Amino acid sequence: MKVIVFLFLFIMLVSSISAIRITEVELNPTGTDAGYEWVELYSKEESNLNDYKLVNNDGDELILNGTFSGYYIYIFSKQWLDNSDEKIFLYKNTELVDETDIFSDSKNNDMTWQLCESWEFKDSTKGENNGCSQELEENKEPETNKTEINEEKKVSVPSDLQNSSKKETELKTIDLNPKVIKSEENSQVSGKRYAIYGLFAFGVLLGLLFLIKKFTRKRNKNEFE
Repeated sequence: MKVIVFLFLFIMLVSSISAIRITEVELNPTGTDAGYEWVELYSKEESNLNDYKLVNNDGDELILNGTFSGYYIYIFSKQWLDNSDEKIFLYKNTELVDETDIFSDSKNNDMTWQLCESWEFKDSTKGENNGCSQELEENKEPETNKTEINEEKKVSVPSDLQNSSKKETELKTIDLNPKVIKSEENSQVSGKRYAIYGLFAFGVLLGLLFLIKKFTRKRNKNEFE
């Protein structure tokens, strides 16, 4: 019975681990900052924001609520972020869930700080996939491959159909950069956090089982005496 109870507590502990991340921040929007600064949160699964709060580098707190999945944009009703030496923390009660780097933004435009492998200052992708430059380069088709494909098509097309074939070839070789899927990156980072929290919870469970076993032996010894 005790083992079942502890397994239940362990499952509850693991399920309570948050996968919510801070993924984009607008410090210095075009024009007036008040009412136009915002922070973007991301969660792959549906998450409840009750008991969560945002804290800036000055120690000011904002209480969150509601549920969401995917992207969640919180727009600050007044100026809440500084344009330099700013940092945002995400807490669940007193537990630190996530935090950003220290940001500065003097551009007064729609460029934002976005979470990639590290934080990058890019054109705003509010509520959408981040424009991470490294991932775009990795997914971009090499120019040499496209050139070789075009040459092969030119050789194989009959002379009387060159005009129509050329148009078709040009249409087929238009380079469409694939979208960067931010959910995959966040899920990888979240997976690492799950593993760390899972190991910690497992250690706590083993410790509790050891203490109960020790207490049970001591009680049985006292009863026998």
